Amino acid sequence: MLIAELKGKISSQNEKSEDILTSNVFSYFKYSDRKILMDYLNELGIEVSLTDSKNAEFIFWPSYADGTEPDLIIVCGNYYLLFEAKYHSDFAPKTEKSESQIDREIKMGKIDAEKINKEFIYIAITAEYSKSKYKYSMFINNETRFIWTNWHFITSFIFNKMETVEFDADNQYSIDLYELLVKKKLRSFNGIMTIIYKPTNYDLEAIFYEVESSKYKGKFTGFLSNLDNFDLVDEYPIIFEKSFFKSFRIFEITNNDNIFYHERNTK
Repeated sequence: MLIAELKGKISSQNEKSEDILTSNVFSYFKYSDRKILMDYLNELGIEVSLTDSKNAEFIFWPSYADGTEPDLIIVCGNYYLLFEAKYHSDFAPKTEKSESQIDREIKMGKIDAEKINKEFIYIAITAEYSKSKYKYSMFINNETRFIWTNWHFITSFIFNKMETVEFDADNQYSIDLYELLVKKKLRSFNGIMTIIYKPTNYDLEAIFYEVESSKYKGKFTGFLSNLDNFDLVDEYPIIFEKSFFKSFRIFEITNNDNIFYHERNTK
């Protein structure tokens, strides 16, 4: 599906599907070197070991007893991680008949996490460029660990991986997924301080262009000889008489006047 979407072979409706986006992105974490999963979770503030990430279990779209269906559960180390992903839609709000989507997922996810003796963490992934100051404040409390992140963070994460020397240049999945996220405009500006300088050694005798090496280029002969064929610009004896300098007529400048400041004129 990733290649089909990258090549524009799926419908516009499917291009907006958050389920397909979730599948593409988290299949990357599932099937790539699990060190990538470890590094991603660590950057979210979830400390796991390489052994934990290698043994992590991915459960896509599980269904709880009340019918609630989160996008993804990752059981990794001591953690039960519930991911709810949004792209063009938003979280379902509270209604007269049911709690909000986030409240229901937290409630049922914590019950499921307690059954296997894991610490519950809720991770909301959205297409918002930055975290809303008030939107998620009600879910952040001492009883539940709530993390907000966005797709842009994943794009930056993959890009940074591709920039490091430890990145496997043959990992075409990373390259294709990064291009897809960029195509979806899910890339943020990280600032110029994040640029990684990679010095390159050049073994060259000269870095300047040799004119003699080009058959159709002549040598530069200077400005004066090249400008001889152009007409001179008319001289204006009194430049302050030009219309855009009319306000300067109040000044009278003679050859005997000195317009520079002399320190000796002050006490």
